Amino acid sequence: MKKILLVGGTGVLSSAVVAEALRKGMDITIITRGSKKAPQGVNNILCDKDDYEKLSDLLKGKKFDAVIDFLCYHEEELVKSFQFYSGYTNQYFFISSCAVYDTRVGGELNEDSPKVLPMWSYSVEKWASEQRLALLASKTNCKYTIIRPCVTYGDTRIPYGIYPPYGYHWTLCARILESKPIITWNKGENRCNMMRVEDFAIGVVGLIGNEKAYNEAFNICGDETPSFKEVLSVVEEYFGKKAVTIDLPVEFYAEQMPNRAGELRGGRSIDAINSNEKIKSVVPEFMQTISIKDGIYRTIDAYKTQNYQRGIDWAFDAETDRIIKTWCRREGISTKDMNLRFVDYLGNATLLDRIQYSKIRYNDNKFRLSIWKIIHRLYKMFNK
Repeated sequence: MKKILLVGGTGVLSSAVVAEALRKGMDITIITRGSKKAPQGVNNILCDKDDYEKLSDLLKGKKFDAVIDFLCYHEEELVKSFQFYSGYTNQYFFISSCAVYDTRVGGELNEDSPKVLPMWSYSVEKWASEQRLALLASKTNCKYTIIRPCVTYGDTRIPYGIYPPYGYHWTLCARILESKPIITWNKGENRCNMMRVEDFAIGVVGLIGNEKAYNEAFNICGDETPSFKEVLSVVEEYFGKKAVTIDLPVEFYAEQMPNRAGELRGGRSIDAINSNEKIKSVVPEFMQTISIKDGIYRTIDAYKTQNYQRGIDWAFDAETDRIIKTWCRREGISTKDMNLRFVDYLGNATLLDRIQYSKIRYNDNKFRLSIWKIIHRLYKMFNK
């Protein structure tokens, strides 16, 4: 029986890998902070992932066939993680991304295609981490395996281009149902591989203890490469309602969302078509079994059966309304019928939700913004 250790284990990708590994009869240990319920059948070590001193005590005398760290986002994190866990395993997995490729070259990208997208920090960090991992591993007896997902999604995410945090994706559905505009760019025609996490996990688990995976990188991505326009079409079909859309120039949208400008310019406005031939040759069981239509239907069903999960992301909703209003004002487009206002989509909005929405929606209107700031201060004063 293979023994694996996952740093994480309750997230979107990691929980799917846990489920697949359990299906394969593996012995699984996960490291979490305990903020989410651990899956049944696993050993859960409650510890902060960065508390290596405590982890040394908790893992004393243990050895694993593989360690998979789902929580490395920067090179510094990768270095600490590998230096620690390479002492507990002969195979270390790093979750990278197909974002490392320079998609500006066009065409189908394989594991050896040119890197990196300099305008997107995520791309830069993941590629730097990959390079550092190869160097570190070359000085040890521990082998590495690099996983590069493209767009993956499960019950918490609708794979649309620019989206709220996971668990808040009913916001997209709510806007469509209330005839509030959805922002597109490049007319929604940019494409990328999309895959449900259940299929993704089969590829990852198939590489555990697989000698052909040692010191190799793998694209683990779907066969389908839908456009973001096609993703919207699936949501429209589910609800039987046409989405209202407004197409914005990429540069304008990026300027209005500086915290996501690199993602938009590098990751969502250029086609990202990746080959999955290498993973199929090493893990024959791997294939896309869930279509984009069936997958998104499952996601929306999950939101409906789980009380809309985390509800509405009022900050995202307000920012979307503000950006549309700003563009239309600049271009002389009437917004009279666009419904760019606070809408209590689920009938349970609080005063604090209204305040949060209004502070972002009207941040370019000094008078209205000052009024909402006063209301917020009064709210905090009387709700201590």
